[in-house]
Amino acid sequence: MPDLSYRSRQEELLDQETIDKEALFRNLDELDRINALLGGHTATLKGIERLIQDKDKTYHIVDFACGGGDTLRRIHLWGKKKGYRLQLSGFDLLPEAIDYATANSVGYPINYYVADFEEFNPEKAIDIACCALVCHHFYDQQLLNFLRRMRKLAKVGVVINDLHRHPFAYHSIRLLTKTLSRSTYVKHDAPLSVWRGFTKNEWHAILSEASYSNYELSWVWAFRHLIVENLSHAD
Repeated sequence: MPDLSYRSRQEELLDQETIDKEALFRNLDELDRINALLGGHTATLKGIERLIQDKDKTYHIVDFACGGGDTLRRIHLWGKKKGYRLQLSGFDLLPEAIDYATANSVGYPINYYVADFEEFNPEKAIDIACCALVCHHFYDQQLLNFLRRMRKLAKVGVVINDLHRHPFAYHSIRLLTKTLSRSTYVKHDAPLSVWRGFTKNEWHAILSEASYSNYELSWVWAFRHLIVENLSHAD
């Protein structure tokens, strides 16, 4: 049984230098369904809604390390239903992920780019920087650099949605994916992702070191931490 009192540094299959494209596509497809089932998309949408104040303003929202674009597609559908004016962009380090995102976003007004977070320079100013299930892939200085980069580029605020490291979450997702998943990546990475997740106290320490000063941290179903930094009222 894993010791969940600390963050695992074991590498996920998704973090390997060489990735099988077919396996990656299957992984991204299943992650979209898992996020929909377990409230992952809902958490991000709750965070974004806290930052949007003006329905007459067009908000440029950028998904950092967007993966297969599932979060951005949900944001588009949500914004259209709510009557918000949104311009959506996403970037990822993996060209294969952007290939998947582009192929599955036909008809969606979303711009995708292949880029590293340290290199990404948007053509238009970012209002809201968001990320979902990304931070648990980073450690130490790289994690701080990622969080600071989001905060530096965003004008209105930052939304972070990531996993709460907890025994119930670990064993539940392990059983769920072992039973229902057909993806080798998902079966291996899903429980490991929880083990690489964060506790509330860890988040407070990390965010303080990354100079986040006006954030709200809340627990949302299913075992997610939602962090919203409002830069409009930051010190």
